[in-house]
Amino acid sequence: MQVYLKEKIGNPLLFTGRKKELNHLLKWVDGIKLEFSKSKAIISRRKTGKSALMQRFYNILFAQKGQVIPFYFEIKETNKWIVEFAREFFITFICQYIAFQTRNPNYLNNIHSYDLLIKAAKKEKLDYLIVHIENFAHLYHSGAIDTIWDIAREAPRTIAALN
Repeated sequence: MQVYLKEKIGNPLLFTGRKKELNHLLKWVDGIKLEFSKSKAIISRRKTGKSALMQRFYNILFAQKGQVIPFYFEIKETNKWIVEFAREFFITFICQYIAFQTRNPNYLNNIHSYDLLIKAAKKEKLDYLIVHIENFAHLYHSGAIDTIWDIAREAPRTIAALN
């Protein structure tokens, strides 16, 4: 299996014993395509392999090249202002979206500049992303605290609906 998003477990061969969970998640994805799967939460104690499971799940979906666009976002255990959190979330999504659409995993290494995101979208002929990036950058620079998280949170659904 090709690894697109680096798995924290290290060597991908070390990932074992999660076939049941992965099959359950893959059935859930099939339901998304038919619009009858609901949101899912994975709750467990620390250090039980949730991140490793989700990173492997991401790589499987990326490799399938299907209708469901994988998105992996890790929330770090640190205090962060909502505007910076929204920016990190939005940029991570756009980078992963471009990587998935172009099949180029180099975009998974986050680009941290709005201008570089726009340049990547133009280069890959994903021009419909430009207005979203420009709008988000404008809100970020104008300090639109009340709406910036709403825009970031809705970006995956809004942009995926364009396909």
